[in-house]
Amino acid sequence: MTQQTYLMGIDIGTTTSKGVLVTLQGKIVASAGFEHDISSPFLGWAEHDAQQVWWGDFVRVCRELLQYSGVNPKEIAAVSCSTLYPTLVPVDRRGVPLRPGILYGIDRRATVEIEILTKQLTEAYCIQTSGNGLTTQSIAPKILWIKNHESDVFNETYKYLNASAYITYCLTGKFVIDHGSASLGGVPYSVKASGWDDPTLEACGIRRDQLPELVWADENIGCISKEAALETGLAEGTIVAPGTGDHVTESLSQGYIQSGAASVSYGTTFGMDVCTDRPLICPGLSLCRSCFQDIYMVGGGMLNGCSLTRWFRDNLASFDEAVKNAEDFDPYMRLNGEAGTIEAGCNGLIALPYFSGEKIPFFDASAKGVLFGLRLQHTKKHIYRALLESVAFSVRHTLECVQEAGYSPKQVIATGGGTKSDVWTKIVSDVTGLRQQVLKQSHGSPMGAAFLGGLVAGVIEGRNKILDWNELDRWVEPSPEAKPLYDRYYKIYRELYSNTKALMQLL
Repeated sequence: MTQQTYLMGIDIGTTTSKGVLVTLQGKIVASAGFEHDISSPFLGWAEHDAQQVWWGDFVRVCRELLQYSGVNPKEIAAVSCSTLYPTLVPVDRRGVPLRPGILYGIDRRATVEIEILTKQLTEAYCIQTSGNGLTTQSIAPKILWIKNHESDVFNETYKYLNASAYITYCLTGKFVIDHGSASLGGVPYSVKASGWDDPTLEACGIRRDQLPELVWADENIGCISKEAALETGLAEGTIVAPGTGDHVTESLSQGYIQSGAASVSYGTTFGMDVCTDRPLICPGLSLCRSCFQDIYMVGGGMLNGCSLTRWFRDNLASFDEAVKNAEDFDPYMRLNGEAGTIEAGCNGLIALPYFSGEKIPFFDASAKGVLFGLRLQHTKKHIYRALLESVAFSVRHTLECVQEAGYSPKQVIATGGGTKSDVWTKIVSDVTGLRQQVLKQSHGSPMGAAFLGGLVAGVIEGRNKILDWNELDRWVEPSPEAKPLYDRYYKIYRELYSNTKALMQLL
């Protein structure tokens, strides 16, 4: 009998798909990744072809991992996927998509339907039921949009799936969706009932049996079919873990496995989440279930983070030619070093980081970036550090929303490209008062997906084993002496948005 000593995890993202093949100890033996496009046939629309992008990329990554590693497919104990979410694709009885998949909050077609459902159900009802208000992230308005605008599709729909549920169907022939990815889309998922919400289904005009069966991401739901094995190159009968959302598996890969844990993700979009043992309703924040039945996740992703440092690099930074031509030149390390020479508070300069609007810790598509307090004495270095501090203030805002709901994190794990900056991680600790455990590299969503597969297959014993897959880089401690100044500036930061919100909408 072939010994099963490998796990495969694949993530289908907004613009990139990637995967890893790992040992049971978390050592990567192969990785692969591909880019894909977002389709936007009309203003405000964001779509993927479910067959070509979601399933097509899954198959492509599978085959690339197998070819590169040379591993016998029969040695793979389990496969699992994570995907962008919340998403929506209607399929017929054979699982064939009836239209392109509609993406998460970046797709804004259903604004009228949001208003209709808000009047019919009320915002308060949606928040109390699902923990999330009605926004462009929500699934119910997208279903209602299909009903109102594509009646043929609506009448032919057998099941409404998301990206991970569609891939799971392609692998196993089963219509299932995990609680974690179902919950982030708000109603029709009920976090109170851990199931589908009948009043929302009635408001959307669909039946309960048109939604997939709800399962937990660590449940065994079946194996790869003969047809899927032929397409992917994997072995028929390989265990399949239920697909889930990319944020769920990324948090798992960070060791985010128990109540009280918190994570800060230093990515293109910054994110902060706190792990709780009960549903925590926090206005402005998202609530979702995690991989595990006893854990909830509250928080979410801010729309800007490292995107601001890239904007500065591309538009305001300048470097000597000799410096740029150096073999080890890294523009961000250079900029961070310069920001480290500027005192906290940037000599009275405060920025608002809402260059793309904001969705966490409040939802405002009209929010704008601001530089406030500019004087002739300020330099590019001050502006760069002010941007770093503005993101730290946004993290503190999110943290306070959770604390006001009565929950304080006990440990903080930091990951992402931005953690390479000692200056930025120190600013975040000083502004928030958080002690951060910075990981060298968590490998993100594919790693978390692979680990889930190992749990489902029974080759990994217990969720705590993920901690053995990660390696600590450093601890970042807050400086008590920085607190008074940052407390004062944070108050101005909060009032600055409140006092300019109406003007932002005029722009």
